[in-house]
Amino acid sequence: MPNILENSRRLQLNNNGILNRQIIGSILGFVYNDQDYVALYLAINEMKWRLFDAGAKKGDLITISIMEVNLQHVASILACAEMGLRVFILDSPATKESLPFTKLALHGPSDYYIYSSKEDTTKIYNGLHDEMMERYGGIDIDCDSPASSNRYFESGPVVNTDPFLVSSTSGTTGASKPITFSHQEVISMSIRNIDIFWFSDNAKVIHSRNLHHASAMLTHLLPALFNAYSHSSFAIGHNLTQDESLDYLLGLRDLLYTPPSNIMIPNKAELYSFLETFGGRFKRTVNINMCGFVLDEEFVELAKEYNVLFQSHYGSIDTAIPLLINRVGENSTIIPNSLGVLPDDFYKTTLENGRMKVEHDWWDEPRYMDDELELIDGQYIIHPKPRNDLELPEGFDITPFFQDTKINYEQLRGHLSVKS
Repeated sequence: MPNILENSRRLQLNNNGILNRQIIGSILGFVYNDQDYVALYLAINEMKWRLFDAGAKKGDLITISIMEVNLQHVASILACAEMGLRVFILDSPATKESLPFTKLALHGPSDYYIYSSKEDTTKIYNGLHDEMMERYGGIDIDCDSPASSNRYFESGPVVNTDPFLVSSTSGTTGASKPITFSHQEVISMSIRNIDIFWFSDNAKVIHSRNLHHASAMLTHLLPALFNAYSHSSFAIGHNLTQDESLDYLLGLRDLLYTPPSNIMIPNKAELYSFLETFGGRFKRTVNINMCGFVLDEEFVELAKEYNVLFQSHYGSIDTAIPLLINRVGENSTIIPNSLGVLPDDFYKTTLENGRMKVEHDWWDEPRYMDDELELIDGQYIIHPKPRNDLELPEGFDITPFFQDTKINYEQLRGHLSVKS
């Protein structure tokens, strides 16, 4: 397991909590899709020059529209951080009517967006992703186009209190609101999550999720980059063409014989598809990062059949990422409606009339979870309650509005208002 003292020391050495290429835990031995640290270093330089040539400056809002979590995706994140840009987290467009109610429309538009001309995104979400970026993305920057240079340059002072990550609440219990994380907050949460999600230095990590949610960056991508040597990308959750499906199946076969140690899978449907396609048991235990829901006996059986360990985490974008962790493996005893335990004392928590009050030195005042919780023998038990009073038309297909572990209520309300 990673050592928290070593992680704290790395934070102190990392330019006082500023996100940049120095976060890479190991330069020697670093591999990302069979490319080494030099390739990443040059890709960051080239991306910074593309941004500079396009006119991007500190404080500008930018989205990363590269669907695969490849080396260019990582280089784009770090290039934006080093230039003091704010990176906006996208959600998935559900319908044409709901485009004006996507997070980018509500809390943007962005000044620039980075995309890959090598990717065919015209079929993603029935073409709605491209339309969303054209409407609200700002100036497009092709990460596959030639850069004016690959030399390193200092792009201006960045301090740890500067804003970096811009996300937003889901709109489940009210209007969606933007949430901004500073460099220091992003670094601190990511280093904390090295231990919580078991990223050892010899981990083999699969990066499956683009920046669809802040948890993809803070509980998986950045903690892995801090501590693990071996990284590769493997797309999960997109509508695949026939050729892409063949590549997907071949990739699954390779993973069966050389399984990863850590992977993020967004929801139950994708989990079932992913595991069932294998038809076999992994040769070593695979830690699967899943968020947002209670795990039942079915997950114990899946753990036995496939040799996996589920790490389900609970929190909220405006409160804690994560607040609770629930690990379920083949020998686990399921506690009904348990969301797990507090993994550490990073946040100060108390229960007040069933609501979790969460405090941290970063905040001027406490924040509260919306769910009703009960603490029993160290386990936090959730008492489910209705989340929304929307009346859906008879025969309405709500499927497009399910995104990862919950319904995108902001888009659903918007869609219904346009159609009514």
